[in-house]
Formats: sequence, C-alpha cells, structure tokens
Amino acid sequence: MRMTAISTPTVSSQAALPFADLEQVYEQLAVTLDSVPETQHTLLLAQLALALAHRLPDIDQVIAAINEAREGIQIDEEGS
Repeated sequence: MRMTAISTPTVSSQAALPFADLEQVYEQLAVTLDSVPETQHTLLLAQLALALAHRLPDIDQVIAAINEAREGIQIDEEGS
C-alpha cells in the first residue's frame, strides 16, 4: 500500500495528530488491509470512514476530509 499525501485543512477546531502518530495509523491500516481479503477492502475503508466521521463533531470537517482523500487519489493518478 502506498501512502498518498493529503493536504492539511487550513482551519480546524481540533488539534491534528503528530506526523509520528500518522505513520502509526498508516502502518495499522496497512496491516489491517493485509489481513482481510482484497474484496473486502472497500467495505473496511467505508466502515472506517464512518467510524471516524462519527467521532467528529463537525460535518464540514467530515466533508473536507472526504474531499482531501479524493484530491489525494487524483494527485496520485496524475503522478503515476
């Protein structure tokens, strides 16, 4: 799994995770994805997104995160 850069929101009501913690999240996500059949990756990622969205108090932050993820995919496709 290749990590794609995601832009940082300019305004946030919550503190961002330190980069070292993001690396730990990335590693755990990679291990988790490797542990489930590839046909289940989309479902797992959708469930993860909903679980994380449920923890955010602001719908605008959730929508911004979805857009950032989409932009990261477009950047990765252009760079490939």
